Amino acid sequence: MKNVEAKQQPYRDLAFFADSMHGSLARKLRIFGIDTAYSSSISDDRLLWECNCQRRILLTSDKELFRRSSNKRIGSVLLQGRSEKENLVKIFGECNITEILFDSEYARCPTCNLKLEEKRKGELDDLKNLVPTKSFLVYSHFYQCSVCKKIYWEGSHKPSLVSLAKSVTQELSRIS
Repeated sequence: MKNVEAKQQPYRDLAFFADSMHGSLARKLRIFGIDTAYSSSISDDRLLWECNCQRRILLTSDKELFRRSSNKRIGSVLLQGRSEKENLVKIFGECNITEILFDSEYARCPTCNLKLEEKRKGELDDLKNLVPTKSFLVYSHFYQCSVCKKIYWEGSHKPSLVSLAKSVTQELSRIS
């Protein structure tokens, strides 16, 4: 077992449902490998029902929705941060998670929320038109969603994701 797997294990079983105000946050959690449902057009009643049935933790900034979820004994986190980092710290702090990591092997599709499949360059020859030529030549690790067929790779955004993970982890250690 890789050391990264052991470190990620505490939050690998978490499942969230982000309300319509938190699409960007849902995508970020998915990139960090966390099962996060999201819909921009779901009603509050349906959202609470889905959270209850799927045992998902509600992520919301809506105080009334948070109150309703608490009354129904649905796990929820009231987000009041002004930044993505503040909201991530709040979520992980509430879930007693003290460290997060970025590892593309565990990332989920930012669009579909499914686990991504690693692909070799040779496996992508027929899909080369979906990857910019320069990226196809420069990078060797690619990941594809089996549903939407989008392809991802460790591009220039990787250092910022690693930095965000470190920053959130530092803040979590400071508050715990």
